[in-house]
Amino acid sequence: MTSRRFRKEDWIVLGLAELSAKGPEAVKLEAICKAAGLTRGSFYHHFADHEGYLTALAHRWRETRTTDVAAAIDPATPPADQSGALTEAALQIDYRLELGMRELGRRVPAIGRILREADAARLAVLTTLYRSRYDLDAATAESLAFIEYAAFNGIILLEPDMPEERQRALAALYDQTMSRALIAERR
Repeated sequence: MTSRRFRKEDWIVLGLAELSAKGPEAVKLEAICKAAGLTRGSFYHHFADHEGYLTALAHRWRETRTTDVAAAIDPATPPADQSGALTEAALQIDYRLELGMRELGRRVPAIGRILREADAARLAVLTTLYRSRYDLDAATAESLAFIEYAAFNGIILLEPDMPEERQRALAALYDQTMSRALIAERR
């Protein structure tokens, strides 16, 4: 029986798993080759250099943790349902992977750019939801989206292993508080 070749996709999946479990040191070239049980030659068969590999990880992260999350929102549904769908999708985000990717972004400028693109996309989705759900002007919606996104990232920094029940309870409390305040303000 022959073993399947380790594909580019396998390197990416392994890298994201290692980054989540062990942090940025786990995706250094020697460490990732050791985790794969393969040589540098196998690695370089798929990636021109180590930064290209890290960039591929960041692109996949952005796709699955930003683009796919935003796609969970059905624009045909009421804004409150869209917010709920976004919350549900965000609850599936791996906080440890977020931390690892942000650390890589501080170290590697190309990844920092991808992170900024992902942050801008995430903020745009939130801003659009605030505008449609609460009939807010662009500047106010953008500011509230920023505050919510900062809270999300702060939770990741403070408690990356927060149980889902607690995440869900905090998200519900935040949503209820914002809804009450913004609806009361419109009266």
